[in-house]
Amino acid sequence: MENFVIPRRFVRIKALQNLYAYTITEQAHKQEVIEQVKKDFIFDKFFNEPEEKQHLANAQSLAVALCYEAIAKQLPAELIAYQENKKIEQSVRKHLGHYVATLRQDQTFLQNGFNQAKESIYIDLLYTLLLLVAWYKLAKAEHDSCKPGTLKKQLSQDPLLEELYNHNKWIKAIDKNEISWAKDQDKVLNWYSAFIQSAEIPQTYASDANNSVNFLDCIVRDIILKKSPINDFLAMRDLYWDEHKRIVKKILTPIFQMLSTKDFAGFTLFWQNLERNWTTEATFYNRLCTIVIQNNSVYEAMIGQKSEKWDSERILLTDKLILKLALAELLECKEIPCKVSINEYIEIAKWYGTAKSGAFVNGVLEGILKGINR
Repeated sequence: MENFVIPRRFVRIKALQNLYAYTITEQAHKQEVIEQVKKDFIFDKFFNEPEEKQHLANAQSLAVALCYEAIAKQLPAELIAYQENKKIEQSVRKHLGHYVATLRQDQTFLQNGFNQAKESIYIDLLYTLLLLVAWYKLAKAEHDSCKPGTLKKQLSQDPLLEELYNHNKWIKAIDKNEISWAKDQDKVLNWYSAFIQSAEIPQTYASDANNSVNFLDCIVRDIILKKSPINDFLAMRDLYWDEHKRIVKKILTPIFQMLSTKDFAGFTLFWQNLERNWTTEATFYNRLCTIVIQNNSVYEAMIGQKSEKWDSERILLTDKLILKLALAELLECKEIPCKVSINEYIEIAKWYGTAKSGAFVNGVLEGILKGINR
């Protein structure tokens, strides 16, 4: 069986989402550092002489300026020097050191972001499979009273769900967490009553009623991934469910196909191959994020030069990050065709930006690339 391929667009979107979160927290840390530096030079009328007020105000301005400069140049705290005033030097070094340490922690979270997405998708996948099995058990209990042509009847005799139910070792292939619907049995029952118990077999499936793979694909696509109560529940436990569910759906189809042939050896191999694919794409994700962070100021300048008609302060953060990711890929990942990279980021800009974001990203990239030999 051909292994599931993780879409590169999904990897790029994960890089965008996690870089967005990283950038927001970075800005908050920067503001916190500035505020802490300011506090070191606040005039206190109970402890300071009146003539010190202006001196402290000047020192505060110098310390803040030095701090901004150090952050912009990404200087290590130990390289900060200001011989004219040791208090300023010590204040900036102290708070900048804390800022750098916090950023390193955030960068670790950023680098783990893709693997966290993988774990969320695996858990989403397990919830979906377990929900199908739970509905199968409910339908099986009512098998004798089930009317032909109903969803419940077909579900009660589905051979793939029977395989899943009777061979529970499949759970160990993907589950490193204690995932169960036991605490939400009321929801499982309510959804069964609302969407399964009295429903007719969907028209899209009726023409191929003996194909269990298509039947289960239909249940997943038209009920689990579409009906709002189920979708809302899964979205509550997975912040990125609306994107992850597309990957879940794509992984489920080959799983159903393997189960239909009782290929449990292939099932185990499928997960091993999928893990290797995740590792490969995680490397690409980490490469993109690292390049953007290392070249952030360079890319910022490049974007600024080619977006002169736009107020840089009014350019959407998402648009900026999309451009930086595109530049990282275009300039450093030269094994990927230039046209492919540009088209991908234009499409992502259309999804995550405004109506004008696609054209803006396209225009800025074209302007930058005109003067670069790739």
